[in-house]
Amino acid sequence: MKKKLTHNLGLKIASILIAICLWLVAVNINDPISQRVYTVSVQLLNMSTLTNAGKYVEVLDNTDSVRVTVRASRSVFSDFSEKNIVATADVSKLTEENLLPIEVSSSKTGSKIESIKADKEFVEVSVEDMMKLQKRISVEVMNEPAEGYLLGAISTDQNAVIISGPESVVSQIAKTQVEINVDGATSDVNITLPVHLYDVNGHEIDDSRLTTSVKEVFTTAAVLQRKEVPIEYSVTGEPAEGYIFAGEFIKTPQTIAIAAKPSVLKNVNSIVVEDAIDIEGASEDVAMAVELRRYLPDGVILADGYASGNVNVSAVIEEEKIRILEIPFEQITLSNVPDGYRARLKGLDDTVIIKLVGLPAQVDMVTSESLQGNIDVTGYLLAGEGENFNEGSYYPSAFFALPEYVRLKENVTVHMILEEQ
Repeated sequence: MKKKLTHNLGLKIASILIAICLWLVAVNINDPISQRVYTVSVQLLNMSTLTNAGKYVEVLDNTDSVRVTVRASRSVFSDFSEKNIVATADVSKLTEENLLPIEVSSSKTGSKIESIKADKEFVEVSVEDMMKLQKRISVEVMNEPAEGYLLGAISTDQNAVIISGPESVVSQIAKTQVEINVDGATSDVNITLPVHLYDVNGHEIDDSRLTTSVKEVFTTAAVLQRKEVPIEYSVTGEPAEGYIFAGEFIKTPQTIAIAAKPSVLKNVNSIVVEDAIDIEGASEDVAMAVELRRYLPDGVILADGYASGNVNVSAVIEEEKIRILEIPFEQITLSNVPDGYRARLKGLDDTVIIKLVGLPAQVDMVTSESLQGNIDVTGYLLAGEGENFNEGSYYPSAFFALPEYVRLKENVTVHMILEEQ
């Protein structure tokens, strides 16, 4: 048996090869019909007929993807692909059931293509009104800056977004916002952030069906350094006769928290409220609320709980006290006598009556022993006589160094005699 199989083996193999070649020649000559299946996308035609009417069209359930069976001569498929199949659905032929008839054809023509058929007849769509909405872009701050710092102004390069799309989606939009994270920041945070859309319940809305005028905005969050500084006040006007401003303020609060860029803050050691309190004609404490923001240096803001800017202050007004003291004449001295002259006071055996007026506490601190008067002779003469001095009698007022908020009720005038040496 083995001998029979191997007998004339070469001739047998040659016969098989010749038979295959003859079959291939016969197949190529006859070009039999075969079929292949391609997956293609359906092109929607004349969309403008609905979009121009303010309608939004959406394909449902991926029905714009079809499997197309092509029956054709075998030779057709040698250079045939899905690119040679055209599948279309004309929007102007929309049925009452929101169906678009599918038409398929091939860019290759000729009698060798027997048929082209899709596995479905229609593209299913939903049609609804288009809606356009403009919303302000808000900024949501996440976390807090580093200790000793706080958030300043927040800005975006775009403050609004225009959104268009199907009414069922656009009508749900309650807010548009970006979210910036300032966790541990010690300097300004500058970043480009995506714009998120949210409904009334805070759920994010899928924007894949929407068209927005901006997708991202550049956002800046200023980070300021915090500092506690005292508040300093001054008054304007004069109290009523017999009363005096005590130089004291009752302040609520005593200090204030401010914030600014470090380069600005290092030069601010107090907030000075100038002439905010009018004490003209006052006979009792004058209280008022001060809007502190008006007195802040450029680039400085209020921090913490005083962002409203109002603080309370009272200027203390007290009734003046008059006190009469008597001092020996020798407690008044002469100084700065012009060269070539000598000066003396007349009546050195007498005493001098001093009338003091001012805050009770300060007036009571003054004693006869502590009162020392002085006359700057040259200063007095230059003020009244010019540069040429004459011998004779003069009546200058003595100067006394007195505590703050104490003054002389009457000038102390003495008799001075100027003589040439």
